[in-house]
Amino acid sequence: MKKSLYWVLGAIALVAAVLIGYALGGSGKDKDAPPAPDPTTVSSVAPSTQAQAAVKIEPSGETGAFLWGPGKTIATSEDITHVHRRMANDPFATGKVDAPVVISEFSDFECPFCAKYANETYPQVLKDYVDKGLVRVEWNDMAVNGPDAVKAAEAGRAAAAQGKFHEFHNALYTASKDIQGHPENDIEDFVRFATEAGVPDLDRFRSEVESGTYTQAVTSATKYGASIGISGTPSFIIGDQFVSGAQPYEVFQKAIEEQLQKNK
Repeated sequence: MKKSLYWVLGAIALVAAVLIGYALGGSGKDKDAPPAPDPTTVSSVAPSTQAQAAVKIEPSGETGAFLWGPGKTIATSEDITHVHRRMANDPFATGKVDAPVVISEFSDFECPFCAKYANETYPQVLKDYVDKGLVRVEWNDMAVNGPDAVKAAEAGRAAAAQGKFHEFHNALYTASKDIQGHPENDIEDFVRFATEAGVPDLDRFRSEVESGTYTQAVTSATKYGASIGISGTPSFIIGDQFVSGAQPYEVFQKAIEEQLQKNK
């Protein structure tokens, strides 16, 4: 039987959880655990030596603000790079579509560790790699922190529908910077972030969030992440490497440089 990507990533996630509790930067079932000292969190997503039942995940076929899923069919552990969509019209991506390295991020707007990454590490990745055409970053909703997380992800998609996802992302996470724990944002917070982001039609934005226009898309995206073994946020697939948590910039830098060398 074909080797399962789920088993590979699930095993990696389990090892990471045992070693560091997903706590140096992870959020999941034990999302509020205190940080552990061990920063070793990068794993090579290599094929498993143990045969498992095949998992086949197809691209969703959705576009625009409804987009979720991989870029190509995932059938075995060797298909790990198919997670990266490389779609020119992806509203959740930043960076050149043909950049040598793609980072697929699985994050949650209610996750304090995701906010830590967004405020401390992500800007440096943008400056050193994305702005230079070396890296593309693709966001995936992983709304695991309850109803507030789902509604926040829907708000992100409502902003994406008007071409302002990244601005909304930055406004929300900036507001979360000094909050201890989960921000528990509500619709008025989302409208405020949308205003800061420059979303042009705020009435449409509010209506889409309140009516649940993107609920199914968020649910499907979260299930997709779980199906490939993502069990904590933030999680990243950098090329073909898995990185767990809001790690220091140097961890991302090392993984990116390794992938750039591999792609040469």
